[in-house]
Amino acid sequence: MNFLEALKAYPDIEKTIILKSDLLRLGVRISPRALAEARKIPNLRIKEYNIFSYDSARKSAVAGDSYPGGIFLKDGTADGTPVQLRMADETPYLIDFQDGRFPVLWKGEEAGEVLEFEQQAGYYNRVFEDGTPYQAYVFSVGRDHLQITANKHCDYFSRQEQCLFCDLTPFAAAQKKGGEKMVLRKQAEKVAEVLYAGFQEKRFRHLLINGGTFLSPFQGKSEIEWYAGFLETIKKRLMTWYPACLQISALDDEGWKRIHDTGIPCIQPNIEVWGKELFSVVCPGKNAAFGYETWVKRVINAVKYWGPGNVNPSFVAGVEMAQPFGFRDYREAVKHTLAGHDFLMGHGVLPRQGGFWCVEAGSRLAGNSPPPLEFYLELGRGYLELRYKHGFDHLFNCHCRHCLNHGTEFDFEYFHGRSSASREAERKSAAARPSEGR
Repeated sequence: MNFLEALKAYPDIEKTIILKSDLLRLGVRISPRALAEARKIPNLRIKEYNIFSYDSARKSAVAGDSYPGGIFLKDGTADGTPVQLRMADETPYLIDFQDGRFPVLWKGEEAGEVLEFEQQAGYYNRVFEDGTPYQAYVFSVGRDHLQITANKHCDYFSRQEQCLFCDLTPFAAAQKKGGEKMVLRKQAEKVAEVLYAGFQEKRFRHLLINGGTFLSPFQGKSEIEWYAGFLETIKKRLMTWYPACLQISALDDEGWKRIHDTGIPCIQPNIEVWGKELFSVVCPGKNAAFGYETWVKRVINAVKYWGPGNVNPSFVAGVEMAQPFGFRDYREAVKHTLAGHDFLMGHGVLPRQGGFWCVEAGSRLAGNSPPPLEFYLELGRGYLELRYKHGFDHLFNCHCRHCLNHGTEFDFEYFHGRSSASREAERKSAAARPSEGR
């Protein structure tokens, strides 16, 4: 199903969600004139320092290419809908520049329009004494999100057991060659200083800490102790925790207690894909080190420490349809994954629907076709329904509608939900507000 067909087949889903889903699924090109005009924008955030490439193109964009990192689509609101820009060689989507505006074209026909491009943080103009830019330690996403890739290396790659969708380690090499001042393992003190500077800018309010897995001690510390110390250093400098989350392996009780003692308000032990067989194929390293049942059990056990709704394992939405081992029928794939979300929510876990799978050229799944558009629309709608079924009228605290640019959870909540964060709530409030006389 293509974009135009989806508009007719899903009249109940906001057009902007359909367009965003397809842009994430198929990637986009930027015309030379659009790229030239975008580069004139003051403080444009370019594609650099990401944890993954998020490109299906044969050559991933790095700092030296100066490609924009993200856009906001016009959606009838003042702020627009954030979309991560994923470069692709063959895609029906093109961002062009015409008559002073940036239309988003689908096969030459206008499908949407760029409201504005992402702007970098103000602290991007700073460097440390050794010349390393601040954004090498902490980079910005969307309007209000800061992100740290604490460990830009994963030991599963060293064992040739990396997750099949992942290009973390090979992309790090490309980033370094492309002009990025790569810091593989971040110094907590410098991260804390950048965060302190970033949170002085009134726009930032969310923080995500991610990175690769430690399977052996580093600097004499286990993964748990290294990350715990990392968090404690940040907490000491900030003197509080902003809405923040740590992505880490699924730990046992002792490990969860150690991380919980740092005060980090939520945790993401990412499952990546639902189901024992798929997990064993897609995540061979995690499966060998932990096993599927143990991973899921520990995820649920984390609710004892963080409470319902604050354990948010992410999924790579769509990788369950990777071939030759995945589902071929998108209906079966959606049903399977939603059953997993249903199970987890029933145990107090609020999983992330997940970032849309990008078939990156540096991953072991390179060459796969992305799932059909229907998969993502049905998954997004089903995830929203399950949240309300289980009483989760909120979403995870380290993102919001203004910064989650690689998934649609917050977009479905805003356009089709009924919580206080929804458009429906805005309209009801406006209708109930008494008119003010002069």
